[in-house]
Amino acid sequence: MLVPCLMSLLMLAALQWFLTRTFTGRAIMAVSQDQLALQLMAADPIRIKRIAFAISIATASLAGAFLIIIQPVEPSIGGNILAACFAICVLGGLGSLPGMLLGAVLLGIIESFTATFYGPSWAPAVSFGLLLLTLGVRPSGLMGR
Repeated sequence: MLVPCLMSLLMLAALQWFLTRTFTGRAIMAVSQDQLALQLMAADPIRIKRIAFAISIATASLAGAFLIIIQPVEPSIGGNILAACFAICVLGGLGSLPGMLLGAVLLGIIESFTATFYGPSWAPAVSFGLLLLTLGVRPSGLMGR
């Protein structure tokens, strides 16, 4: 459990560094905002989108490899993980990697306490309730822009 945790944190730190400190990373974050302005900055939006797609495939592959270490893989595993990932992204704020990490830790702690004291069947309901509360109070997420 320690190896996937440390490798995921390392991957997240490397991705955050890349997106905030390099021209290509900043172009990836800017391509969804204004493609014409990105072209004026001498960057090809098609090339930037290809690089972003390659990075997303690489991170998804690494996440899948780390998931194999934690639990067995079966065809029906996607629904639970997809719902949790959606809740984490909205809770942390879209476009904010530190917010995503904070949202993941917060959601994990809340689900663990709920499963321990009220039963495991209540954990998804509480995480969905937290998602709705976050959308009602702060629609941009905890650390969203």
